[in-house]
Amino acid sequence: MKKQRALGFIPDIKSTDETLDKILLEHCSVSRYGDGELNLIRKKGNGFCHYNSSLSERLQEVLISKLPNHIVCLPQALVSQENLNLRTKVFWMAYFTKAYDVFARYIKPEWVYYDASFTRFYFAYKNKNVCKGYLKKIKGIWGGRNVLLIEGEYSRLGVNNDLFRDVCSLQRVLCPAKNAYEKYDDILNAAVKYGQDKLILVALGQTATVLSYDLAKAGYWAIDIGHVDVEYEWFLRGAKDKIQIEGKYVNEAKDNTSFAVEIQNENYERSIIVRI
Repeated sequence: MKKQRALGFIPDIKSTDETLDKILLEHCSVSRYGDGELNLIRKKGNGFCHYNSSLSERLQEVLISKLPNHIVCLPQALVSQENLNLRTKVFWMAYFTKAYDVFARYIKPEWVYYDASFTRFYFAYKNKNVCKGYLKKIKGIWGGRNVLLIEGEYSRLGVNNDLFRDVCSLQRVLCPAKNAYEKYDDILNAAVKYGQDKLILVALGQTATVLSYDLAKAGYWAIDIGHVDVEYEWFLRGAKDKIQIEGKYVNEAKDNTSFAVEIQNENYERSIIVRI
């Protein structure tokens, strides 16, 4: 492929199954890099946050980090497009060309990376038969565990679905839906205070990539879980396009106007322990 020839090597990015198995077996923390994170390194903003030089520098730091209890994830589509739909293939082929400078500067031929798209287990696939297997492993990460969920105020992961049915307990820290990094110290302090002896799941755009790394350094188990709830909602609906989900912020939906509604869900309200 052109991108591999341009780099001079094929990056070692493990598959979705290998990534999920790694997390399940080793309980490693996870930082994921998609186009949003890479764009910030390229000094470009995105839907979740404006360009922030401090966040950009932190993302560069994490990308070249080596911690024994932490993995760095890149989109596996950069090296294999098996079973991906045409829309996804075209996107990543075009994106590699735009962001080639980042890959050439930071990606190491001798390093092992994992799949950033393990949280996107549904929409990108041409043959959807693989989705149930991925979903079973994803749910297995938090099954039977005490979970601290750090999310944007309109993300509402697991609300009105059974994504977290098998957890032992779940508490939430609600953060700004956009530009969360501006409150980074407050968010990190809340994670440290309430995340002891818990699995910390972070759904907070590009801030999640850095937060999961900092928590791993501090000895916590933290996973940048990204769009997993939205993918689950699409999976349950058999969606053929990236549709909006009422009451949830779906930044990739064409018409995303219904997220700022009140949620009448007592379990959700009880799970919120901090609002930042």
